[in-house]
Amino acid sequence: MPDFQPVLFFFSPLLQFPWLFIFVTSLSISIGAALCALVVYRKQLIWQRETAERLEDSIQSRTLELQVALTELGEKNRALEEQNTLDALSGVRNRAYFDKKIQAEMKRSRREQRPLALVMLDIDHFKQINDQHGHLAGDAVIRGVAQRIQSLLKRSSDHVCRYGGEEFALILPNTDADGVVALAEQIRQSIADTPFDTEIGALSVRISAGCYAAIAESAMVSSNYIQAADEALYRAKHGGRNQVQLTPAPSAETAAGQPVTEPTEGTADESEL
Repeated sequence: MPDFQPVLFFFSPLLQFPWLFIFVTSLSISIGAALCALVVYRKQLIWQRETAERLEDSIQSRTLELQVALTELGEKNRALEEQNTLDALSGVRNRAYFDKKIQAEMKRSRREQRPLALVMLDIDHFKQINDQHGHLAGDAVIRGVAQRIQSLLKRSSDHVCRYGGEEFALILPNTDADGVVALAEQIRQSIADTPFDTEIGALSVRISAGCYAAIAESAMVSSNYIQAADEALYRAKHGGRNQVQLTPAPSAETAAGQPVTEPTEGTADESEL
């Protein structure tokens, strides 16, 4: 039979003093509960830390994916915008780009007080090229003229745009009257000296150009530049073609900085241009 004497001896004080038994029991329960709470708290901390790390990794991964997606979207938008501002036939900028660009460059000219130059350039007797050699030859000439002009522009800030039909417009920031005439003459000479390859063979082409250069004044709008350059182009056409003309910038005495835009009597017949 087992000897329970030692056990009874150990618990005898507790049996003799019930309050001591209650105290020891309560203390044991409290310690046990505290230990359990500590274990649960530590496990909760570990779970929270692991959850936070997983969440942070997920956020970083999603942020990176979002950045990549935004970058790709931005590149596609830029490519689409680039495509929308290019003329399909000539490969240079189109009229919509010209309209926005000249306004932006006028603001910069006004802000920096530097001259802005505009060239309106037209292929001479282009209707005859289409009538005699066909529209495919005419298209080849337009592409050739556009590429020739583009190759002669040395600054990234200079832009050539197909203004419409066989007419091109050059926007030349920070360019004075002497500079714009020199460049337009260089373009005219290069086009006149080297024929263009077409499906019917080499075709000699001539162009006329009208130039205007001025610091944009507060009262000026883009139509002032266009009208002044068109006036010079008109004089080039009716002065024998294959030449460059300049509309001088208004003098200090000219009212409100407006370019001289008095029309020359008569207009050129469409078939003659």
